[in-house]
Amino acid sequence: MNKLSAKHFILFVFGVTYISFKTYPSLFIVEGGRDTWLYTLIIYLIFFAFAMYLIYIMDSRKVYNINEVFTQGLSKPLGNIFLFLFSLGLFLAALESAAVETNVIKSCFFLGTPSWYIIIFFLLPSVFLIGKNISSFLIFVIILISSLGVNTFILSAITEKYKDVKYIMPVFAGNIGSEFLSTLLLVLGSLSAFVISLPYLRYLNSGKDLKKHSFISLGILGAVCIYILIGILSTFGPVRAANLFYPEFTQSQRVQLCGFLEFGDFFFLYQTVAGFFLKYAIATYGVYIIYKKHIKNYKYFTTVYTLAIFIFGTFLSRNNYILFSILKYYQYINLILFVAVPLIAFTAFALRSKKK
Repeated sequence: MNKLSAKHFILFVFGVTYISFKTYPSLFIVEGGRDTWLYTLIIYLIFFAFAMYLIYIMDSRKVYNINEVFTQGLSKPLGNIFLFLFSLGLFLAALESAAVETNVIKSCFFLGTPSWYIIIFFLLPSVFLIGKNISSFLIFVIILISSLGVNTFILSAITEKYKDVKYIMPVFAGNIGSEFLSTLLLVLGSLSAFVISLPYLRYLNSGKDLKKHSFISLGILGAVCIYILIGILSTFGPVRAANLFYPEFTQSQRVQLCGFLEFGDFFFLYQTVAGFFLKYAIATYGVYIIYKKHIKNYKYFTTVYTLAIFIFGTFLSRNNYILFSILKYYQYINLILFVAVPLIAFTAFALRSKKK
């Protein structure tokens, strides 16, 4: 059956939200310094309210199709424009996934390998996923999320002894006002990737317990994000952590077995490859879901979409400094496409429709 349960929806939330936060936390630490984890705790409460607000509107109106939310809340022409902007955000999320994964593999593992060669191996498997029925896609998501959960637990456990809480003390010692504001914009932009999972709600077999499971999953996600930041800061301190492109890679390299066998970077590699491939697939499939009725030629859509990702992704992944400069502005773009656009559309829909 082409249906999802509310518990399945949790997997999509994790699949699109945590991997970027885990891979390049230095982007946020540059702004927040030692107190980034505390600022993120406060920011997460804002994000939590935003995410639950969107879920509440869909669940209270019993409308889980995001196309209907946009076009019924706004006029049909304006709703389609907002839906296009939202889909553009999905495309950019897919592009971010391809570019960052390619850059990680190139800069951390295969320095001499050209970006275009790496990104081909990233994109080709996705071609076979897009267009499959939701049941097949769900199996893929379950397998990858399960393996990523085990991988994350192992990586956290084997790097625990290298952490020292003295690096995150004292708290609120910097310029709280400016640090918090700049951190707020970046962290909220990153966390807003949550909305990538919303197109999949149309496949819910029942809205029963959706709010409860969303509440629990977002709570767990928040704890994971705070733990990630504390782990990086307590390993390197704020100055060193802010100057590493991928601090968890350096952290994983410290792991040794019997004093000579290094193996921690394997877990980082798997996390990056599987995590960003999952986010790419969910974002791309989301675009396909939204415009499925308008896509007359699936092969043409896949070819054009994949080629666009290949061209832009190859360019962005070639240089770490260029990529990270663009990633910073990408979080600001997310504030528009993934926060402002859904917030306006959902609020308009809530005002025009009645609770059921």
